[in-house]
Amino acid sequence: MKTIFTLITFSFVSLFALAREKNPEVKVTSTGEYLIIVDGKQYKNEKKILLKDMKQGIHYIDVFKKKKGLFGSKYKLVSSKQFEIGKKDLDIDVNTSGYITIGRQGKGWDGDHWLRKDKG
Repeated sequence: MKTIFTLITFSFVSLFALAREKNPEVKVTSTGEYLIIVDGKQYKNEKKILLKDMKQGIHYIDVFKKKKGLFGSKYKLVSSKQFEIGKKDLDIDVNTSGYITIGRQGKGWDGDHWLRKDKG
């Protein structure tokens, strides 16, 4: 009887653990020549960044380009955006100029305005 009770209890605990709501993932793609900062965490020269278990709400992304100078190198802010994560995963693209596109190409929110695909 103890074994059956333990088995049933373990099954319910496992079921509830699997049924919990997963946090969305954010995938950032770039050319790899930028310093990308998402919510204060730095990612240097990475082409694909997968951010798992991000909380829902407002987040920030900054893109910096390395500028070589006479007395060393500095980073210059190229682009910065605020984005909101809901329940769905989000794709962020940093193009060769450092411009940030949030959402899918052709539709969605890019942080400044809604992108719509024109018909015809």
